[in-house]
Amino acid sequence: MDVAILTYSGLPQLDAYDAPLLPALAELGVDARPVIWDDPEVDFREVKAAVVRTVWDSHLRRDTFIAWAEKVGRLTKLFNSADVLRWNTHKLYLRELEAKGVPVTPTVWVEKGGGLDLEALMQSFGWDALVLKPAVSAGALKTYIIPRAEAAAATSLVTDLAASCELMVQPYLKAFETEGERSYIFIDGAFSHAVRRPPTLQSAPRGFAKPTIFTPDNGEEMKLAERVLEAIDRPLLYARVDVATDNTGVTRLQEVEVTEPSLFLSLDPEAPRRLARAIVAKL
Repeated sequence: MDVAILTYSGLPQLDAYDAPLLPALAELGVDARPVIWDDPEVDFREVKAAVVRTVWDSHLRRDTFIAWAEKVGRLTKLFNSADVLRWNTHKLYLRELEAKGVPVTPTVWVEKGGGLDLEALMQSFGWDALVLKPAVSAGALKTYIIPRAEAAAATSLVTDLAASCELMVQPYLKAFETEGERSYIFIDGAFSHAVRRPPTLQSAPRGFAKPTIFTPDNGEEMKLAERVLEAIDRPLLYARVDVATDNTGVTRLQEVEVTEPSLFLSLDPEAPRRLARAIVAKL
């Protein structure tokens, strides 16, 4: 095996979006196979490179995952690198990017063991609803949408959640219910394709409908996505920049995914080949 395409035990053969990467690598003469990231039987000294893809349980064991990545990074070429994975798997990276001038959805951070008066916060900022979630999370795990009428009662929830981890609090964006999010995918630093993720539900920040490919026509939005990569200033095999419109009509960064994002490769016929060529260039 030349390249290990890393997944997790719940998805041992990759998902439909990533599956085209294997034949694209095969066309280039590369033997690539799905590998469960924490399989103790795998010897990463025997592969030329390991590419993190659908490791969708890593946020449940972040410390274990990062320690694993550091070890594998010493044994073979790992993409993205262990230092990138460490940086990206804690949402505090958003504060770093904001400090560099990237427009990020306003965020209030709660330290582990801390607390926060949600009612006072919402009155202060004029928020009608907020999103409360752990700073290490994925897939809307322990994510709560709290309207102002329930803020006082939900303050105890902050204390309960913060007992075990840092938290982030953001205004709930009404655009999640109307236009959803846009994802800009980059391969080896170059723009590859864009995906629109429209909403399906009226009540969930991640209740998106089936994503669709689109041609970006908003130059400012593309500039924002490129600005995010410049601010990260690290070599990245792949990156997905998610943006959405805030409650004042301003487009803001929601997340930058450089750990295990769906890259929606199957939606663009050339995207699997772009990623395959980028992987081969690094072997």
